Amino acid sequence: MRMKKRYRVRVIRSVLCLVLVVAAGLGRGSAQDHFTLTTRELPQSMGLNPALRPSRGFVSMPIFGSFSVGAESSFSYRDVIRTDEQGVKYLDTRGLLRTTEGRDLLMMRLNLDLVNLGFFVGERDYMGVSLRTRVHVGTSLPEGLFGMILDNPIDEYRTFDWSMTPNVLGWAELGVSYARDLDERWRVGGRVKYLNGLAAVQSTGMDVRVRKEYDRYMVSGDYTLRGGNIDFAGRDGGGLFDDLLRNIGSNPGVAVDLGAAYRSENQRWNVSFGVADLGAVFWNARNSSVIRTHSGGKSFEFYGVDGLSGLIDGTTSLGHVLDSAYTELSRTLRADTTAGGFTQMLPATFHAAADYALGPYMRHHVNVSFVGLVPYHGKLHYAISAGYTYRTLTGTWQLMANYTCKSNNPLNVGLGVAMNAGKFQLYLAADNVIPAFSLARARGTSVSLGINFFTSRQGDRRRERRYYYHY
Repeated sequence: MRMKKRYRVRVIRSVLCLVLVVAAGLGRGSAQDHFTLTTRELPQSMGLNPALRPSRGFVSMPIFGSFSVGAESSFSYRDVIRTDEQGVKYLDTRGLLRTTEGRDLLMMRLNLDLVNLGFFVGERDYMGVSLRTRVHVGTSLPEGLFGMILDNPIDEYRTFDWSMTPNVLGWAELGVSYARDLDERWRVGGRVKYLNGLAAVQSTGMDVRVRKEYDRYMVSGDYTLRGGNIDFAGRDGGGLFDDLLRNIGSNPGVAVDLGAAYRSENQRWNVSFGVADLGAVFWNARNSSVIRTHSGGKSFEFYGVDGLSGLIDGTTSLGHVLDSAYTELSRTLRADTTAGGFTQMLPATFHAAADYALGPYMRHHVNVSFVGLVPYHGKLHYAISAGYTYRTLTGTWQLMANYTCKSNNPLNVGLGVAMNAGKFQLYLAADNVIPAFSLARARGTSVSLGINFFTSRQGDRRRERRYYYHY
């Protein structure tokens, strides 16, 4: 029992630390998607919509040639971290309560392509192969816990909602894509992906409420917390990371991406839409586990949280207090740990974009796009973008700027550039450059890099030139 309790406490501490890191660190900084939907001749566009293939074969530089990372938070670093007159940083408890009220998103995403290449297999047919490692972290906030710890007058009767919905997933995927030109205007594409789950911590809802009465706290609710490729109880005696490495390859999955693209007859309109990451990872029961409470719908007396006075005077960290709260909560609600496999859906993405070319040479482009994401169970995170792109007549440069309104942050200004020099392409974009001027005040940003090498299709240079600028 002692070993089970130690591992349960460790994973709870890990989840809480992850939330705090994303909130106070990465949150000041969704992987960037809008520029990839509107940049022409960009192989990285196929990662979201397989129909957006370039007009030439390509290979991206291995490992470093196709990379994107980003984080989102409903509040900024400066909102919750302050500096006193002696230059010492401290947690602004009032700021934390104010900024987390009604805010329900912390998210980080990472995509690293180990292999990414594409090639023609026919006059109208194009295929791609990709091997990627990906990480998704998404969760809601237990804002009632912050209120109970930091804003709990002794003479008030209140109920605090501790609910949260963690969804942490790391996986590798091998994808094979196919795109076909149906005619001169329509193109469709699809990708089938074999997945291998690396690690996960997931729940469809940790629904817990604490009721403050005259002389005690009463806690009610239940939760189920699942660990993919993580043995919360430490049944075989191995370490957490030892288990992860030993069981790689035991958690398969499958997913698909679907997309379509349309080009008007006058070549001024380009429209695309699709869905990505429709699929799931199937976690093996042999090396996965579940923490499940058994309250039976009853309320139990809750003996509080250790270290509250230390949090106020600065001698105890917030992480220690949160760890104490969830350890005591698990004991009170009679949580136990068992082996158990489960199915975890990928965070699916839905997208649509439209681009219109202005002027006689179609160098000036205006565009709009929509990207929707399900970061955790029951949540929709959306981003609507409007932008402008300038493309040189030679096709060497694409200079891009856009404004994006996200569900957690209405102000994002993005910049991007793509350079094509013969068979070499360099792409760099950020969906929010405001952090470059005030990192501590930013609620999120993401950066994408692409380094690609094109190969001309033999015997089809005429067709290649025809599509180069507009599709």
